[in-house]
Amino acid sequence: MVAIVNAINVVLTPVFDLICWPFRALAPMWALTAISLASGVLLVWLFGKTSDQKRIREIRDRIRGNLIGVRLFQHDIGVVLALQGRIFGDTFRFMGLALVPMLIMIVPVTLVMTQLNLRFAVRPLEAGESVLVKALVWDVAALDQPITLDVPDGVTVETPPVRIRSTREIAWRLRVDRPGDHALVVRIGDETLEKRLVGGTRWGPVVQRRTGRGLVDTLLYPGEPPIAAGHSVEAVEIIYPPLELRMLGIDVDWLIAFLVLSMVFGFAFKGVLGVEV
Repeated sequence: MVAIVNAINVVLTPVFDLICWPFRALAPMWALTAISLASGVLLVWLFGKTSDQKRIREIRDRIRGNLIGVRLFQHDIGVVLALQGRIFGDTFRFMGLALVPMLIMIVPVTLVMTQLNLRFAVRPLEAGESVLVKALVWDVAALDQPITLDVPDGVTVETPPVRIRSTREIAWRLRVDRPGDHALVVRIGDETLEKRLVGGTRWGPVVQRRTGRGLVDTLLYPGEPPIAAGHSVEAVEIIYPPLELRMLGIDVDWLIAFLVLSMVFGFAFKGVLGVEV
């Protein structure tokens, strides 16, 4: 299953690179907005194709009619209570009809969000910035072996490896001296593992963690292949600074921006698509 998820990531990552390419010279919010627009329209269309639209429309019409009835007969408590009971019943029926489409929609939403996390959660390091690099091992005994971190020209190791036995971690502090895609190599005994470090001033795909933890982490951190089973290193993580995103002049997390924008665009286009949501 991990191999399948990794194969999906290998296909999707260059697709999203291509989608984001026209926006690379602009603020990252432009690319996020465009992807949110496409996602909102796609999800509404998918909801329409996977749901019983006729039944949903009937339930919606009944709810609207009963709401009008509550307004008209607001002085008759018996009628109002009966209408409210019907409204609640129809609401639960609608939720039942929407359940299967929502479960289907979870798959594309998750895949899109992992690609957005790759691009909009953190930013590359600028020249002169320092960063913490952590390697997590499966067995604390691996910390007793010789441990080094090889870096290319353009990156400086500022501290020796710090072994933290309580958390099975090794930590270094690095400094990026010039922009570029730098290959770090963690050496533990006779084993080696490569991790990419990104330096630059433009936003773009930045892999925070390379992992061998299994299906979930492989899904959440696309961009680099999973660590092979049997390797002594469980994960290597670089603590990048967060990417700044502004929506309507307000600093906002990419996840909140995506959810809000995709819902706004989805509801804006549901009439055009003829979908009852």
